[in-house]
Amino acid sequence: MQLDIRTKGIKQTDEIKAYLMKKLSKLDRFTTRPLDAKVMLKTEGKQVKVEITIPVGPLILRAEEVNQELFVAVDKCVDKLEKQIKSNKHKLVRSLQDKAGISGLFVDTPEPKEMVNSAVKIKQYKLEIMTFDEAVTQLELLDHSFYAYKNEKEEVCIVYLRRDGEYGLIETF
Repeated sequence: MQLDIRTKGIKQTDEIKAYLMKKLSKLDRFTTRPLDAKVMLKTEGKQVKVEITIPVGPLILRAEEVNQELFVAVDKCVDKLEKQIKSNKHKLVRSLQDKAGISGLFVDTPEPKEMVNSAVKIKQYKLEIMTFDEAVTQLELLDHSFYAYKNEKEEVCIVYLRRDGEYGLIETF
């Protein structure tokens, strides 16, 4: 496991690095080659935010957790990453086997019972042409976490509410 640790408002110590290495090396057992992890540790008020990003070929595994205790947040992040790998490993290998670096990446384990993914609810609506501000207003009126619309160039865009309370924009092309 290769670690790239960045900190903001937290002093990076050997104890923290050793703990991260110990916890994240658990994820190496799921793959045929060592993983590279990028870890961001920062303070948010009286709490600590841990963000762990692991590129796996063309995919990115990511988890973040906020807690008053750094080591508790690390544990929860690693648990989330392990769950992501376990629940999606077979699906990823099947659907991405033609992409370089994915099919041989994960260790062979018995396939879990097939989970059927299906939409519980399907909505259809016509995308209206509007500005970003109009889309944000519509998002707030609907009290949703995201809203899809077409911009002035008739490209599909998605405005969404971020965890920090600000708005994000996804533009397609």
